[in-house]
Amino acid sequence: MCSQCKKHSCWRPCCRRRPKIIIIIITIIITISITVSATLLAREILRPRKPRLTLQDITIPTLNVSFANNNQTFLLNSTFQITLSSRNPHGNPRSILYDDLRVYMSYHDQQITLAMRLPPTYQPRGGSDVWSPLVYGPSVPIDRYTALALNQDISNGFVMMKVKLQGHVSWRPGIFTSGSFISVDCPAYITTASQNNGLPLAIGAVKYRLMQSCSVSL
Repeated sequence: MCSQCKKHSCWRPCCRRRPKIIIIIITIIITISITVSATLLAREILRPRKPRLTLQDITIPTLNVSFANNNQTFLLNSTFQITLSSRNPHGNPRSILYDDLRVYMSYHDQQITLAMRLPPTYQPRGGSDVWSPLVYGPSVPIDRYTALALNQDISNGFVMMKVKLQGHVSWRPGIFTSGSFISVDCPAYITTASQNNGLPLAIGAVKYRLMQSCSVSL
């Protein structure tokens, strides 16, 4: 374009305009790069770090299936004393606040106990806490398939259940705070054929030491 303008009296303003356009384009590119970098850095700082949860043990005083008066409805009676530990990993520069956490037992993806609320818990960097909630399900209606499967598992000596934990968790890196919904699944492999893997208690309950890592979803 400048070569064409050289033939006319406007060639000097035309050629001076080209460097300015290049400078503007370079400035825009640099601004976009800085903005993207700052966004990625802020996201890295605020990105939630998963806590580590472990199902330490579970005590079962009651676990049985019965019939209702009409002999058509199956009722599950169960009581579980659960011990869960939570740790904010070392090296994580973020404190954690657990709020409105609720824990319950699940069998075949069906909730079989009431959801018990845990107290709000603050965890500093590298901190850990232990929860020992008592969850129970008095006369919980279950379908025929679930009742037959549970009775069969108990007869076979092996029951696979899950401890479910759901609620809200917040991270505070410095002056910033970010939050997320947390869902925790803890497999509970319970052997019922004998008490060799369990610790019999005076109340007729059996405590199973599991030390099972839980999966955490945010």
